Amino acid sequence: MRPLDLDPGGYRGSYKLVGGRPALDLINTVSWPATGHPHDWLDSIANLQRWLGAVGLPAPPARHNELPLALEIREVATSVLRPLAHGEAPPRSAVERLNDRVAAAAVRRVIDPATLAWRWKKPANVADSLAPVVLDAADLVTAGEHQRLRFCPACGWLFEDQTRNGRRRWCDMADCGSRDKARRYYRRSQQ
Repeated sequence: MRPLDLDPGGYRGSYKLVGGRPALDLINTVSWPATGHPHDWLDSIANLQRWLGAVGLPAPPARHNELPLALEIREVATSVLRPLAHGEAPPRSAVERLNDRVAAAAVRRVIDPATLAWRWKKPANVADSLAPVVLDAADLVTAGEHQRLRFCPACGWLFEDQTRNGRRRWCDMADCGSRDKARRYYRRSQQ
């Protein structure tokens, strides 16, 4: 899995699409959440546009004042999906906020008369571009496969376990899996 070409600023890490779903990859644009040293990969419009392109969504010319809206959409998805990944029910207010976003996103999807398949209207702004991500978050909430929604014990990122046996443990074996195994080995050797 290759890192995305996002500007890390002063951060030394890298960002990878490991969530398996666009909504989870959006949530994972904060590295090391719930720690004293989180890093926000969506700290610029340029990074947001690169991220949109990487997940296959159109990135219309965005204005700097649209970045807070993208961060708010990420926060709404996080407030619902992170508790589910930890086996908890999300707060009612968070689900209601997601419902508001779902209602706005749903009008962006139409049936193409030629193909009779769903298609997305051409986005005019960042909120339009993120409409598929909002509906993906709603699908994760309503699909009932919450046991497949996991969090990485090493870094806190979320992912959908798409393995056949349902035993994936880390967001990325090369990074977090190796780090976690080394940490456990060190603890055992110190006992």
